Amino acid sequence: MRLALIALTFFVAKAQPSATEALKARDAEIRALLPPPGTELTPALREKIERALTRAVDMEAMAKAALGKHWNEQPPAKRQKFLKAFTNRFRRVSGDQIEAYRSSKTEFLPEEKQGDTVRVPTRLVVKGEPTTVGYVMRWDGKEWRIVDIVVDDVSTVENYRSSFSRIIAKEGFDALINRLSKTA
Repeated sequence: MRLALIALTFFVAKAQPSATEALKARDAEIRALLPPPGTELTPALREKIERALTRAVDMEAMAKAALGKHWNEQPPAKRQKFLKAFTNRFRRVSGDQIEAYRSSKTEFLPEEKQGDTVRVPTRLVVKGEPTTVGYVMRWDGKEWRIVDIVVDDVSTVENYRSSFSRIIAKEGFDALINRLSKTA
């Protein structure tokens, strides 16, 4: 019995993909959805691609980190309203990159362990221009989830946090939600 338990534990541990493997699988899924260059995206296909692009993202973790201290200051109903607006905006912005993604090539570089996260650095070449994109990922017990995206050494979460804090300080939390909702 003990040997079976050890074998099962080994199998389960081996079954967990690396963060890079998870990201490569998502990349392959998205590329399979993309129509050939020059083909116009239908609204239905665009939505499907946007969902695939953001499925690996832990939207709640990213939203919490982007709000920082302001997250805990809000009642649950406002947090949910913000999370919905944030998710829709993030999905739309990701969708706006479909054309660039379609013509890009991705090179996956060695993972970097950082505490409870793993950073998967990549090099994207779009129209001959290299861009470094690091995906900060955390294992949630079932799968790897993206909790930040660092483009050319600029953290998406930190960028959002700075912008959101300025808007909240000047106009309030409801104004932030309204702005995110209008641009979604």
